[in-house]
Amino acid sequence: MIYVEFIRRDRHVPIEIFRALGDQASWTDPDDALVLNVGRTLRLGPHPAYMAFWKCKGMARLDEWEAHFQSDAGHSDVHEQATHRAIHLIDAGCFDEIVEGPRADGGLQYVEFLDAPPGASNQAMAEHFTGRAQRHVPAVLNHVIRRVGLLGGPRGDMAVWTVADYRALESLAREAHPDGPYKPRRAGVYRAFGTEIL
Repeated sequence: MIYVEFIRRDRHVPIEIFRALGDQASWTDPDDALVLNVGRTLRLGPHPAYMAFWKCKGMARLDEWEAHFQSDAGHSDVHEQATHRAIHLIDAGCFDEIVEGPRADGGLQYVEFLDAPPGASNQAMAEHFTGRAQRHVPAVLNHVIRRVGLLGGPRGDMAVWTVADYRALESLAREAHPDGPYKPRRAGVYRAFGTEIL
């Protein structure tokens, strides 16, 4: 499962502090992996401007997180408390990972937001996006994630792509999307957290 945090920068927190703590490096549990931590760049995309994708073992992991945060260890974790004071977690969502591609590494992340209908199968959704990925080399398809029920919030399902630069993004961004179950309704451009252009 992918747990996505949607984050807003609190303008009362200096950008240096936000960037120092917003990378969430204080959370190092081996059961969780921060697979994507990005900020909207050049204001291209919707609010909130930041997203963190955590890979975890499923819904049961949320019970373990809550138990930790309610424990004495959770209450005394000054690094985690500082992180939560520096970043404004707007909301979060739980997603099934339909396509797991290479990890995003540098470049630009282009994120498409869509609403796959409940009747569309995961396999058909995966085939749609992997087919697009074959047409858009050298763009790399990193993730396609689908909401668990209604727990994804208003942003819906997402496809994450990586390209080297804006020139490489252009054909993907200009792609005509015929009406259909996987037509994106919005997209944004992101960079690794701390390297985004405000």
